[in-house]
Amino acid sequence: MATNNNTRRDMGIIICVILGLVIGVFIKRVHIGLIIGLAIGLLTAGLVSGRKRS
Repeated sequence: MATNNNTRRDMGIIICVILGLVIGVFIKRVHIGLIIGLAIGLLTAGLVSGRKRS
């Protein structure tokens, strides 16, 4: 069961990083891109920190 959760978490981290890169390429307004990038970065950091605890 633990490996299943770790696999899901790893996939979530990868999706967050790819989503952040894709959004960063297509958004031309810097302020909106920074806000979205910050939100995705916080989400990814939460997933990574949760991975180290378990």
